[in-house]
Amino acid sequence: MEKLYDIKNEMLVHIPMCTHANPKNILMVGTSGRIKEEVEKHSNVENIHIIEKDVTNQMAQLSEGFFDVAIVSDENFKTDRVFWGLLNRALHLKGVVSAVASTMLVQEEAFAQELKTMGELFKIVMPYRYEEAGENGHMLSKNLLLASKAYHPTADINLQRADLTDGLHYYNSDIAIGAFQVPSMSKKRFAGLIKF
Repeated sequence: MEKLYDIKNEMLVHIPMCTHANPKNILMVGTSGRIKEEVEKHSNVENIHIIEKDVTNQMAQLSEGFFDVAIVSDENFKTDRVFWGLLNRALHLKGVVSAVASTMLVQEEAFAQELKTMGELFKIVMPYRYEEAGENGHMLSKNLLLASKAYHPTADINLQRADLTDGLHYYNSDIAIGAFQVPSMSKKRFAGLIKF
């Protein structure tokens, strides 16, 4: 059961880390413990900056264009335009961000608003899924969002980093590419909001 907990963390971290060509400076917003451990599996990382409290004020103090990857595990900012504007400003011109999201198939309105908020700032905005253990041994399909200023998560994936990073239980390049498959009904429902 412990390894099932790691699925979300691995997908939240390694999707953007293996999308960006050279992620050195990482911003983490939200609870950090196990997520930081996943980030540290990448040997090219030079700097990890964590914001867990007083988020908006701390975000406003960040250097412009410094971070290569941002990982947002805090659910309080899904559609907060001020937060996303500050995050966009802190990211490098080729920055990539992953974030928690509402569930695409059952929380459609909330999910559409999240896509819209991120889509106002990023060239690429794509949902992806991961599995989570539910009650009575059932598996649930949940969603995360990837937003990028330049890199595409399936076209630009670093296969060597995706498949040779030590200590992964779930994530690999096949999982990464497959996670971005979207049902036809969702493609229609979110047409123009999902930015490939």
